[in-house]
Amino acid sequence: MTSSLTPYDTGDRLEPQPWRLTDNDHYGYVDFDDDESATVFTIVGKRPDHNTADGSPGYLLSVSTYGDDSAVEIDGDRVLVLDEDTLAGLNTLVELAEQGTAVDADAWYLVQGTIKKIQGARP
Repeated sequence: MTSSLTPYDTGDRLEPQPWRLTDNDHYGYVDFDDDESATVFTIVGKRPDHNTADGSPGYLLSVSTYGDDSAVEIDGDRVLVLDEDTLAGLNTLVELAEQGTAVDADAWYLVQGTIKKIQGARP
């Protein structure tokens, strides 16, 4: 009898690992592990402590990522996480546009990385 590998075994899918229910704060948390059992994402869905942006009660999906090569997609659209480097790159873009002058190599490298991230390129 031949056993076939699952998508979890091949790394095509991340394997869900619900958190142990040691206290109420752990309900709804799920780690997604790769084929080497390393956690790639942790997610939790819950009602937020406050209302949504339009003032109505709603739900919140929180995603924690543990690698630089992770992206989040919701309803087919990629969500851009504005980390410190991306924000710095955006600020540099604005400054360059305002100055209209030549830039040093470090600033240009930061700007190029920010543009690639906005376009959806992997780091």
